[in-house]
Amino acid sequence: MRTFAYLIEIADLDLVRTNRIEAIVNSGVFYTISPSTLLRELGIEPTGTRRFRMADGTMREMDIGNVRLWIDGQEGYTIVAFGDDSEPMLLGEYTLIGLALAADPKRQRFVSLEPLPL
Repeated sequence: MRTFAYLIEIADLDLVRTNRIEAIVNSGVFYTISPSTLLRELGIEPTGTRRFRMADGTMREMDIGNVRLWIDGQEGYTIVAFGDDSEPMLLGEYTLIGLALAADPKRQRFVSLEPLPL
């Protein structure tokens, strides 16, 4: 699995606070995972928890919440997990599919999935 870094914009649902941040695009990650401090600075509060299997096989329960974001001009809403502050933001597949984008790690960019099948 190849990864690459990409600049995205993330915000609270009401667009009161926004932040541009470099995220690591990782197709092996389901939800986007953000440092918890960044989410709290944006006013994002947890809406629940989910269990995750980490890359090393361990299980971990994490808070989740909702954010608004932009990638290459595509705007959308997504679920984000509250991660450790010492780790980078990881851009997950759920987010990309929600924006109708696919990662092209070879060219380190995104390609549109449109037109979408119904």
